[in-house]
Amino acid sequence: MTAWDVVVVGAGPAGTIAADRLISRGYRVLLLDAGPRLRDGERTPEVDRRAWAYRAVGSSFDWYRVRAVGGRALLWGGWSYRFPDVVFRRGKWPYGASALAPHYAAVERTLGVVEGQIDERYRRVARTLAIRFAAKRGALRAGTGSRRLWTPLAHEVARKARCYRAALHLEHTAKRAQALSVLNLMRETREELRARAFVLAASPVETARILLSSDVGARRIGHGLVDHMVASWLLLEPSPVPSATAARGPFPGSVLAHGLVNTGPGDRESYPGGVSIEVTGPLPLAPLGVERMVPGGEEDRWSATQIHAIGEMFPHAKRYVDLDPNERDALGRRVPRIHLAWSAAERRMAADMRRACVALADAIAIPGSKLIPFLDPLQPGAGHEAGTCAMGLDESSVCDPFGRLRALENVWIADASVMPTAGDRHPTLTVLAHALRAADNIGRYLDRVG
Repeated sequence: MTAWDVVVVGAGPAGTIAADRLISRGYRVLLLDAGPRLRDGERTPEVDRRAWAYRAVGSSFDWYRVRAVGGRALLWGGWSYRFPDVVFRRGKWPYGASALAPHYAAVERTLGVVEGQIDERYRRVARTLAIRFAAKRGALRAGTGSRRLWTPLAHEVARKARCYRAALHLEHTAKRAQALSVLNLMRETREELRARAFVLAASPVETARILLSSDVGARRIGHGLVDHMVASWLLLEPSPVPSATAARGPFPGSVLAHGLVNTGPGDRESYPGGVSIEVTGPLPLAPLGVERMVPGGEEDRWSATQIHAIGEMFPHAKRYVDLDPNERDALGRRVPRIHLAWSAAERRMAADMRRACVALADAIAIPGSKLIPFLDPLQPGAGHEAGTCAMGLDESSVCDPFGRLRALENVWIADASVMPTAGDRHPTLTVLAHALRAADNIGRYLDRVG
């Protein structure tokens, strides 16, 4: 017997949003996660590196992961920007911004997205450098009247997710998935979960591993891996944080410099991607753990501003995910290998990102400030992986424009695996809009097949 209409793998933001939409349409949905459900205030646990082993090939790589209900949204800063149409055109997405517009709007309502204010110091910088700043748009708990960031735990389906279940592979015949094989991590037993449809939202690397382990016959699974290139700097200024932060709006001191390169025919750099810069500050030093970077006893007289440049990557033939033919992790699964490489164009973009961050910091800084580099754009592992199961219009693409797997007609991907690029700004809002679009497509499929 079919126990469920839909089984969703991964109780992070994408899986939760998709599951919540399907439940609201009356379907029986089971949401799974490999980690625990945390209590309020409980710290995010460290990932067991033996159970969740991986190998990086070609470069060092720190795979930024959270194994818990809520996923990486538990560490998310809430940045919630739509991709402009130029991102869809540059990345050769199978649709434009208008196709996601109703889903963007629905996600913004669900997340309680609000907009902050632009501090005057950024207005001065914008005039000095001739760039544009936008106030931070961020996700706050809708209807709570508080400044708490949204997390998937705001949804009942996430609070009831079946925990400690690691998805292994799909059982399938005649282009249809019949069951999902799952390892119960508490009992160390196998479970076979049957459903009419399946949704993978386990992250681009894990989703690729599940499909590669399922032998679905799609040759491009794992290829097209992209992330964000990130240049991070910390500006320390000998000036205290303003005391009246409440008057500075819901996201005090947070802005986005966007539309910096490759926005139109007359603005072409020697690389295809775009760049944006997130700026947040001034902030107290203690929460950032950088008190020792200023003279002893003067911590309260200094403040910090975070500067993060985000660069858009495009697929590279030598950047992909596959499975090690010999090595297995502590759970008996084949270990994913993350192959990394940089193109000449990406190296040029990295140089521009460094220069842009330094120029922005110099325009903000007061006399006596310090600028400290934290993350180089050629250091892989920004935590915004995408593209391992990219969607497209041609039949050779892994997924169709709704995220449905071409190899199995009742399997959809709701995470960033389907995105041809990760865009030139924080991708979460776009990932969630896609998850809603996929969920609506699943509903139409289930209604049609009965």
